[in-house]
Amino acid sequence: MKREEQQPGARRVYHKDPKAARRRRRRRRRLRTVALLAVLAMLACSVYWMLAGADGPDAEAVAPAPTATPAPTAQPSPEPDEEDGEEGDTAAPTVTPAPAGDTPEQAQARAALDAYLDSLPGSVSVLAVRPSDGLTYARNADQQYYAASLLKAPYALWLYTRAAAGEVNLDEVLPGWSRTEEVTLSEEDAAAGLPSPTPKLVTVPDRTARAAVAEMVSKSSNGAAEQLYTRWPATSATGFADFLTGLGLDMTGRNIALSPATSMTGTLSASDAVKILTALQAFFDTGTSDALELKQAFLDARHTYLVTDWPMAKKYGNWKGALHDIAIVYAPDPYYAAVFTDWGDPAKVDPQYKEYYRQISALLTDLMES
Repeated sequence: MKREEQQPGARRVYHKDPKAARRRRRRRRRLRTVALLAVLAMLACSVYWMLAGADGPDAEAVAPAPTATPAPTAQPSPEPDEEDGEEGDTAAPTVTPAPAGDTPEQAQARAALDAYLDSLPGSVSVLAVRPSDGLTYARNADQQYYAASLLKAPYALWLYTRAAAGEVNLDEVLPGWSRTEEVTLSEEDAAAGLPSPTPKLVTVPDRTARAAVAEMVSKSSNGAAEQLYTRWPATSATGFADFLTGLGLDMTGRNIALSPATSMTGTLSASDAVKILTALQAFFDTGTSDALELKQAFLDARHTYLVTDWPMAKKYGNWKGALHDIAIVYAPDPYYAAVFTDWGDPAKVDPQYKEYYRQISALLTDLMES
């Protein structure tokens, strides 16, 4: 630039080069354009993350649901008696959404139960129903499991229903026996090199049918069950499947039976169990001496999986891949509860499973007694 002459104290003045001025203007326009684009980009990002919500950059990735596997197939082997040591495929959880009518207390209890069941190993199914107002908790309620000794519950009801119709004499004396039975080593124990168990002498006394039912239900006695189903087999041919259909069970493609040929075989779900409990309660409500006698047998069950502060008419089942407990809970506002799991077998030596059941019981109580 050319500087012109300047008087003392006067402001300096420059003659501008036109080409340089144009270059400066173009540079300023480019800078303004870049700045504007940057601002627009920031605004667009802000709007995007506001709309995306929980899917923003700080949200956790959602794990895919586990792949469903088939439910365990029926096993035609009896489980151990309770007095002989028994105290008493994983699918993505199907949980019934909390109803709009839940109180804040119920919603909190439901969420706590959901979270605890999510933390447990294996497969767990739960159905609890309070008939007075329909309060329900359901999780994988239709998943089928090998039923094990739970089959003794509908079988006992079937016998007493037939007795009421004059088809079964509960005072008939059933012959007992004394025999040595082999104890089969499990595949896991055999693989671990454990010695085969010593054969045991099993003695079953002569007793009336009603005494055998009481023993079968309250103590889960397999000997008593065998006495009964030897005399009165429960199969499709003898009407047992039709009886279960009448309780509301879908028997399509299913074989549930107790007989010398089948032993105890068949599957049940938590939904099936609540239908059976409902039918049991309806029979108890008839108030006959036989009905009250059968109810007492279920009240006398001594196993401690589901636990509450109230009397419970209950039955459990335990076998490889099966540890279940079902109950009519006689709280001030009674309800039905059914818990099915694929834990099984190790429960006879692993107290952790009982602890799981205690926690489930406490959380279920919080919801169903709220």
